[in-house]
Amino acid sequence: MRRWMLGGLAGPVLFTLVWLIEGTLRPGYDPMRNWISELALTGRGWIQIAAFLACAVAIIGFADSLRRTFPAGPGSVWGPRLVAVHGAALFAAGIFSSDPGLGYPPGSDPAVTWHGILHSVAGPIAFFSLAGAALVYARRFAKAYCIASGTLVVLFWVVAGVLAGLDYGGTWSPAPSGLAERLSILTGYVWMVWLAWKARDAAGRTGADEHRNRRSR
Repeated sequence: MRRWMLGGLAGPVLFTLVWLIEGTLRPGYDPMRNWISELALTGRGWIQIAAFLACAVAIIGFADSLRRTFPAGPGSVWGPRLVAVHGAALFAAGIFSSDPGLGYPPGSDPAVTWHGILHSVAGPIAFFSLAGAALVYARRFAKAYCIASGTLVVLFWVVAGVLAGLDYGGTWSPAPSGLAERLSILTGYVWMVWLAWKARDAAGRTGADEHRNRRSR
C-alpha cells in the first residue's frame, strides 16, 4: 500500500519533467502559447502520450492507497474517488490525442476530429476532479492550503481557456494560454505531492501501530 502512495509523487513529477523537457526541445513549440496535450502530436508525440498513461496509472494506484489509508473520516469517500477520476481522465487524454491548433505543429491547419473531441471532454474532467479532490481534503488537512490549491487550479484553467479563445479569434495572438494551463496543473500537482507525503506518513504510523499491537498480544 505504501508503495502505491509514491504514485502520488512519482506520477506528477514524471509528467511535469516530460512536458518541461519536451516543450523545450520541440521545434516550433511555444510553451507560453501551446498546451501540454499538443506535445502528443508529431512523430515525437509518443513520449508525451507515454507520460500521460504512466502518470494516470500511478495516480489511480495512489487513489486506492488513499482509500485504504483513510477508510473513515472527512474526505474518506469522495477524496479517493476524485483522485481516481483525475487519473482516469488523464489516461483518456493520453489515449485520445488533441487536435492541431495554436500554430502547432508548424504548418498545420486547425482541425476537429473525434479523438480531439474526446480529448477536449477528458481535459476539463481532469482539471476539475483534481480541484475537487483538493477541496474535499480541505476537511481533513490544512484547510486554507487545500482550498487555495483547488481554487487556483480552476482559476488558472479558466484563464487558459479564455486566452486560447482570444488566440483562436485573433484578438490576442499569441496569447499565453499555455502558461496559464501550466500554472493550473503545477498548482494541482504540487498539492498532490504534498498529499502523498502526508498520506505516506499516516500509513507509516498506522503500520507501526499495528506492528506494536501484534507484539503486545
